[in-house]
Amino acid sequence: MQVTPAPELAKETPTGGYMAPSREGKTNITAYLSPDYKASLRLVQARTGKSLQTLIAESLNDLFGKYDVPTVRND
Repeated sequence: MQVTPAPELAKETPTGGYMAPSREGKTNITAYLSPDYKASLRLVQARTGKSLQTLIAESLNDLFGKYDVPTVRND
């Protein structure tokens, strides 16, 4: 007889809501910008095949370098 392990239970946020495991240890950063920013970002995404999350992290590190503050290494 083969025993299947029980699936891991979803984690809850401090406020009691659901948090996807892929978001554990991460934080949300939000900005309201002109729709043109989103259109250009989507064009870069289409040309590079990178995720929006990767592109935004890359652009933030470029900004950090410009202002001589520590960049973030994301493995």
